[in-house]
Amino acid sequence: MLSVKGTFQNGVIHPTEPIEGREGQSVIIVFVDDDQAPQAAPKQDSDWDKLRQLIKDSQVDTGIDDLAHQHDYYLYGTPKREK
Repeated sequence: MLSVKGTFQNGVIHPTEPIEGREGQSVIIVFVDDDQAPQAAPKQDSDWDKLRQLIKDSQVDTGIDDLAHQHDYYLYGTPKREK
């Protein structure tokens, strides 16, 4: 079933978005009180969006250019690796 928003003016229904249907296709029209009209649901962030935001929020500028390559040196004090 397809739901389409629109307005009713002068006895005619005007859709506010394009409709893909067939000529002669049956429809059901439901009138909604303006104060009871369904509101657009807020966009739900996907889990990937939440993960990206968590990573972004957790970033720290250490000023160490070789931190990823030499993480064992900075974490455990092991000798630095050759580049």
